[in-house]
Amino acid sequence: MRHFSEQPLADFVRGVSPPEISADIRTHLASGCSKCKTTLGVWSRVERLAAEEGAYAPPQNLVRLVKLGFGSKAAPQPRPWALANLVFDSFAQPLPAGVRTSGALSVWQVIYEAEGLSVDLRFGRRLQSKAVHLVGQVLDKQEMRAWQNATIVLSTEENLVIATAPLSAFGEFHIEFEAKDHRWLSVKTEARNTVRIPLTNPR
Repeated sequence: MRHFSEQPLADFVRGVSPPEISADIRTHLASGCSKCKTTLGVWSRVERLAAEEGAYAPPQNLVRLVKLGFGSKAAPQPRPWALANLVFDSFAQPLPAGVRTSGALSVWQVIYEAEGLSVDLRFGRRLQSKAVHLVGQVLDKQEMRAWQNATIVLSTEENLVIATAPLSAFGEFHIEFEAKDHRWLSVKTEARNTVRIPLTNPR
């Protein structure tokens, strides 16, 4: 006995099959083919489920209100930042011969300025070690202040955060990290743009 494939039976249930094929299907089903009746029953249930799908859709007025709610919220704008200027580098200053040859501990000091802030950074690194100890202090050049809600963020060039440290009331902080190139130090304080400092690999 010849059986119908899935496609003509699905079209028959949906009412889109050609008249001659519909007539053949009815004749075939009347002959008592249990396999095609089972397949037809499956497609009939699928058709009913599809027809009832609309009953589960939310009302259009609610959908419109939700879209308006999301559309009214502006995307958060990235906080502006300022690139700090280097004003002092201890490696540019000649050291006494005894200090240059001691070699036990490499110390490097740099001072940056931006947004009315002075950022004093002192890097300490022992020879044959990748660990860098950074001690710093952030000073307001215009007024003495006790820092609140201020943070230091060490990140990669792709803005992946490596470490964070809060500023003390005196603007001091300490961070330890692995020496690598392309690191950024950000000073985030209230009422000022973020100050960003590019860190080269400490010598």
